[in-house]
Amino acid sequence: MELPANHILIRKDVKHARLRVSEDGKVRVILPNSFNQEDLNALLSKKKHWIEKNLRYFNEKSQIKLQRNQILLYGNRYSYFYDSAVHKVLIDHDHLSIRSNKNLLEDSTQLNWYKGIARRHLILRTEELAEKLGFTYNQIFIRSQRTKWGNCSSNKNISYNWRIIKAPLFVIDYLIVHELVHTVIMSHTNKFWVLLKSYYPNYREAISWLDKYGNSL
Repeated sequence: MELPANHILIRKDVKHARLRVSEDGKVRVILPNSFNQEDLNALLSKKKHWIEKNLRYFNEKSQIKLQRNQILLYGNRYSYFYDSAVHKVLIDHDHLSIRSNKNLLEDSTQLNWYKGIARRHLILRTEELAEKLGFTYNQIFIRSQRTKWGNCSSNKNISYNWRIIKAPLFVIDYLIVHELVHTVIMSHTNKFWVLLKSYYPNYREAISWLDKYGNSL
């Protein structure tokens, strides 16, 4: 059986075969070194419907489309304009525009800017919500997790995925409160969700937004 173009074959020193379907439409097939072609064909045949189901799931998710000069921030599309006269990034939230003497459309420059604005907003907003709701935490880290929007360790260190800065403010606040609740309840038990709802009643709306648009961030 010839592998489809979207399948990636990876051989590792593992005991069992694994399949991973990702948001980019790729199917990663991780095989033990002992697997032969017949074993591979049997695996793909057995998992055919599972693979198709997961590919449909990602294909049906909504995409946030941006024009060439647009930057996604706080859930809104901001028009970017290069302006050599300004010496810092100027964000006009009323007119949804960004001016800068840096080329924010260049990938590495935009990435550094995103991480910087994410750090400032998430640290300040976590401080505000923690004080308001009565939570305590240790340190805050801004990371580039592949599968998580946030995390809270047993030492009360909170990590955020910088990409969340592209989401609407109500979604960002949800994530912050979610991780703050983890400082007192680590696992997603019923008690956790009850406590989360008491602090953030519309949490389901934020989860729905992330489920629908998260792969665009």
